Amino acid sequence: MASLSVCIFAHNEARLLPRCIRALGAAAPDGRFKAHILVNGATDDTLMVAKTLAAVDTRLVIHELPIADKANAWNEYVHRIADASAVHIFLDGDIAPSPGAFDALASALASQPEALGAAALPASGRSRRAWATRLYLNRYLSGNLYALSRSAIDSFRTHRIRLPFGAKGEDGLITYLLLTDLKGGADDSHANRIVVARDATFEFDSLSATWRDLKIYHRRLKRYSERYFQKEVLYRLLKREGVVAMPDNIYDIYTPEALEALRPRLDPVNFIYDWATLRWLRQRHPLAMTARA
Repeated sequence: MASLSVCIFAHNEARLLPRCIRALGAAAPDGRFKAHILVNGATDDTLMVAKTLAAVDTRLVIHELPIADKANAWNEYVHRIADASAVHIFLDGDIAPSPGAFDALASALASQPEALGAAALPASGRSRRAWATRLYLNRYLSGNLYALSRSAIDSFRTHRIRLPFGAKGEDGLITYLLLTDLKGGADDSHANRIVVARDATFEFDSLSATWRDLKIYHRRLKRYSERYFQKEVLYRLLKREGVVAMPDNIYDIYTPEALEALRPRLDPVNFIYDWATLRWLRQRHPLAMTARA
């Protein structure tokens, strides 16, 4: 198996991070990996849990980032932390990779030399089959678990491509960049840049009707709403002007003109969250507030 570097995003994952770490050994059976745990802006005991785990496993390296922002953490790993490993695995600290998942991702990349990324598939969740089908047919990376080749890391560094601070849905943005051969623009037909590793799967806890999970669901819908408007504006910009138009901060894309063109989706659940998100975006943008006055 190729040498592996693993990047684990951990924000308020004190409860589930130990399960993720326990699964690493089976995901890479020969044990030849180094795992970087990026604790970003945690307000619970995630950092203490991570340090406790690292104290008994020298393959774990802890990185404490003060800001709770996954896109920023991704930039930190790709542009500062990533070493010369042939394969780089990215996963969330609340999932468990399946046995052999890392091997499968590495093998998938090796089987298609022109591929820059490899996608894993969900093995749990009520909609896992439909989700897996979308990932497979559309050559889409899920942020829960995927891999990038060393050449992909090098290309992001060489072209100085960073994800915008505050961006939601970083997996969709990375997918778009790979499918456009890291150029942006309207041509997203480079499907050979992403390979699906059928034998690489991941499991996660489904939400239940508990107060804790209801709060998680509420935060998720808020995030999905912001991601929806982000895609509406950012992708239009990148398709028109290319990757050079990538903003440093995601909120730079919300010009008065862009905000005026946005509308909530009409289904009942999304409408409520979209309305609240638009109101918040317009209030936080001083130019937009001036334009609407």
